[in-house]
Amino acid sequence: MPVGWVAMLQMVPWGEVIKNAPKVADGAVKLWNSVSGKQSAEDASDVTDVIVGNDSTTAEQLQQQLHGAEHAISELQAEMVQSTEVIKELAKQNAQLVAQIEANRKALTVLGIVLALTVLGVVVQAVFVFSA
Repeated sequence: MPVGWVAMLQMVPWGEVIKNAPKVADGAVKLWNSVSGKQSAEDASDVTDVIVGNDSTTAEQLQQQLHGAEHAISELQAEMVQSTEVIKELAKQNAQLVAQIEANRKALTVLGIVLALTVLGVVVQAVFVFSA
């Protein structure tokens, strides 16, 4: 691992990241639930025909604009749902990553202790062997 990455990873407050990972995951789930639970624009509103003036071409133009706007809104809602799905998956992956980093940190601590005890044992054995 390059030295720059090591220095950057050491600057990360891992305790804060680990502590806030469940909050991030919960926030993503809440966002997903709020967005996916909404009805589409077509289901949510009943559009009634409104006659504006006596000009039928104006009414047709308004109707076309309304349909175009409804279509754009439904596309934006679909994109928003897809975006929240991505956010939800990223939050889940973030939580898994944090859990794995914490497990690796604990394993590294145990390995460090075992290594220190092994080195201490080797030094003590070397002292007995060379002093005899």
